[in-house]
Amino acid sequence: MIALTNVVKEFKGDDGPVKALNGITVHIEQSETFGIIGESGSGKSTLLRMINALETPDHGEIVVDGNNVSSLSAKALRLYRKKIGMIFQQFNLLNNKTVIENIMLPLKLHHFESALDIDEVLEFVGLSDKKNNYPSQLSGGQKQRVGIARALITNPKILLCDEPTSALDEKTTDEIVQVLKRAHKVYGMTIVVVTHELNVIKQLCDRTLVLEKGNVIDTIDIKPSSSTVSEESYYERILEVLKNE
Repeated sequence: MIALTNVVKEFKGDDGPVKALNGITVHIEQSETFGIIGESGSGKSTLLRMINALETPDHGEIVVDGNNVSSLSAKALRLYRKKIGMIFQQFNLLNNKTVIENIMLPLKLHHFESALDIDEVLEFVGLSDKKNNYPSQLSGGQKQRVGIARALITNPKILLCDEPTSALDEKTTDEIVQVLKRAHKVYGMTIVVVTHELNVIKQLCDRTLVLEKGNVIDTIDIKPSSSTVSEESYYERILEVLKNE
């Protein structure tokens, strides 16, 4: 379980201190898919960085699986971060490395006892035939699949997704959401998704936190979506949206 209690974070602004997070309290259950939504500047990315221990709170505490993250030693913090996978908006791939080299990068940097098999992960994200390609040879959706595979290869307990589909078109977004849903079903990790895209939250998450200017506005239980990936072409989807009354 991830528990943030009365978390406050301030940054220096041009006109004085700015509260990015103002007394945030939220509990995320184990194996839950949890969304964090809000407009730009609402504090959602700062909140995600708190969970990953890339930011520390000025006040309050963050407890994950019974451990107070802010009080971990340097060694314990390294072990904690090894349990977390991260998916980024702009993919963060190394252009001079192949698909398989990008996916394997975490395993080159650290030892993971329960790492997944590379062929299993490649097949899972549908990139077995692209493993020797370079990022420049991939579409945006394929690049994000590499990012997902790189996060999954370590078999994380927590998967953090920072605007994972905002650089993608609508159809590709739907496909990436389906990959994340399957990852949750197969591997059972807790998934936390920061996004401003309501459809992503609707399709993927059990609950979502709504942030506004660093404050919690609401926590919403989400009715499961029955929508599936459309087989229509992009042009057909345009006609459906723009010509229907």
